[in-house]
Amino acid sequence: MSFVMDASVALLWLAPATNPAGGDYAANTLAALKQAKAVVPSLFALEIANVIRKSNPRAL
Repeated sequence: MSFVMDASVALLWLAPATNPAGGDYAANTLAALKQAKAVVPSLFALEIANVIRKSNPRAL
């Protein structure tokens, strides 16, 4: 089985407090990676960078 990895789920692994309601889903997705293959879209890194930029705009 494989699935498409979403940046919002991956970000919840690093900052679960940002969306407590999604914590269980993110944890289940991480556990599923032990048995499944994740396909990462080409925009994945840009989505992550955009969230980081928006979270601390003065750092740039």
